Amino acid sequence: MRIFSLAAFVIFTLFCAIVAVSNKTIVTFSLHPFPVTWDVPLYLLLFLGIFIGLGAGALVVMGKSFKHARHSRQQAKIIREQKIQIESLTSLKPAQENPSNDTVKQNITSD
Repeated sequence: MRIFSLAAFVIFTLFCAIVAVSNKTIVTFSLHPFPVTWDVPLYLLLFLGIFIGLGAGALVVMGKSFKHARHSRQQAKIIREQKIQIESLTSLKPAQENPSNDTVKQNITSD
């Protein structure tokens, strides 16, 4: 797995270098409602878009993982409560659990 991660990193780095070398053209970046313009190389805009997308995706995944963790904690609490309830029920004596067994046996023997 470590070799695979290293290979993926090298390939990604080479791809970024190729994109940066082939897209050195200066472009004007502007936000039309605002009077802001920048002259930046095209590859910077490409990388900025990629990293903004990665950041947004990471935030979505993080939000879902928090939701999943909260649900898991709630389920673990329910399980703990049910285990306590089962232990309290199994600690009762068998005669106390079902006293009707004795009366059924007495009725059968008396017949």
